[in-house]
Amino acid sequence: MKTQIRNVDGTTIVELSGYIDYETMGPLTQHLEDLYKQEPTARVVINLRGLNFVGSSGISSFVKALRMFNRKNSKPSYCGMKSEFRRMFRLFEDQGAFDIFEDENTALAHYSKETH
Repeated sequence: MKTQIRNVDGTTIVELSGYIDYETMGPLTQHLEDLYKQEPTARVVINLRGLNFVGSSGISSFVKALRMFNRKNSKPSYCGMKSEFRRMFRLFEDQGAFDIFEDENTALAHYSKETH
């Protein structure tokens, strides 16, 4: 899994591509933890459009790892999600729904509405 991080108008965009790999989850979650430690109200969009599904065991650990960020003051938004990812995300929502948008522009617009 490859990760590309950029900033768009004060929102951190984390774009993921390739295949989910358990070993790459550590650096990704550590980066997000560091980001939220520096700025507890950080606006984050995680774009999954380039990520490929490789089986339920890989994606379930991926979603479980990301679920901890739903408990933050400003939880991340997700976009570009293929249907198999969307189903797995919905299975793991329990106490806090994931904010899922069709594309990056819609996710960014969501943050613009919050600030106005």
